[in-house]
Amino acid sequence: MKSHKISITVGPESIRVAPDPLIMTTDDDVQWEGVNARRFSIAFDGDGPFQSRELDHATANSRQRPRSRGRFKYTVISEDTPSLRLDPVIIVEDPPTGTAG
Repeated sequence: MKSHKISITVGPESIRVAPDPLIMTTDDDVQWEGVNARRFSIAFDGDGPFQSRELDHATANSRQRPRSRGRFKYTVISEDTPSLRLDPVIIVEDPPTGTAG
């Protein structure tokens, strides 16, 4: 299991996300981490890979483990300026299988 962090920088006129896309497995967890004091929320298109389709700032900052596989587009939304948005991607794959030797 890996723990991933997605760095979110919300500026007055732009949002930056790194890494984009994030590739993870169903055994991993992820959390979004704000680089500055500007708050954001996360909303997935359709059913997202996590328990909730929408994650408020506090929830996004806590570890989330995916419940399904696939390619998921989500939107990072600035709380100060809700019209300021960015659409990155998370790809959730099956965990690797080990072979005994």
